[in-house]
Amino acid sequence: MTDLEKKVLESAQGERRLNPDEQRKYLGTFAERLVLSILLTDAEKPAVFKALDAILADLKANYDECCLKISSKLSLNSQMVYMKKAQEASLPATIVDEDNCQSPFGLLVHTNKAEHLENTDIKTLYPKLFAQQDEQPQQKSFWKKWFGKI
Repeated sequence: MTDLEKKVLESAQGERRLNPDEQRKYLGTFAERLVLSILLTDAEKPAVFKALDAILADLKANYDECCLKISSKLSLNSQMVYMKKAQEASLPATIVDEDNCQSPFGLLVHTNKAEHLENTDIKTLYPKLFAQQDEQPQQKSFWKKWFGKI
């Protein structure tokens, strides 16, 4: 059998991986392996860039063999920053670019075994990271500055 015939037969049989829709959603891994998930919109926030070093160190201390998956939908600059942060934390990192991928996630940290965590969203695991961002000091209006002491 030639290589072309073999390729046609494999394509006609469909994908060979287990649960391909779930793997597309979770950037090539399974939901039960996740320990941290960051949505695309959250992955571009400066607060996440700053805190990721501490978060990765915390996850590395709590779980064996963590890996970082980075969505190709993030900006190229963000992808490179996250690759450098993963390298500094000595975690393997992969930029995932898959056809027909409709994943809402920008970053995923997973292990090589099932962890079965209920909620892996960064906003619930590290709420103080986003609380600081939402609490910005309100400036006094012009009128309150002048007449606020009366």
